[in-house]
Amino acid sequence: MSGRTKFTWEQRLEAVEMCLSGDYSYTEVAKKFNTVDSTLRKWISSYKNDGVDGLKESHIWRKYPLELKLAAANDYLSRKFSLLECCEKYN
Repeated sequence: MSGRTKFTWEQRLEAVEMCLSGDYSYTEVAKKFNTVDSTLRKWISSYKNDGVDGLKESHIWRKYPLELKLAAANDYLSRKFSLLECCEKYN
């Protein structure tokens, strides 16, 4: 498998907007787009963090400063935040 997406950013945006509108459940949207709830949650998180750009394919690895990595690890290990909360907080 190539690892390339089978969804355009426009399709991802449509799915995210459907979920965020509250008119559809994640399960309904997942079925419509032939994907799973966890994929939708990932798209929504990306959208909330980076807007539409978060839904576009990126071929660039982000480099995070050591201080940011340590802060995220400390927050997680001290049980201040869940793994998901740390990911959202530190992007």
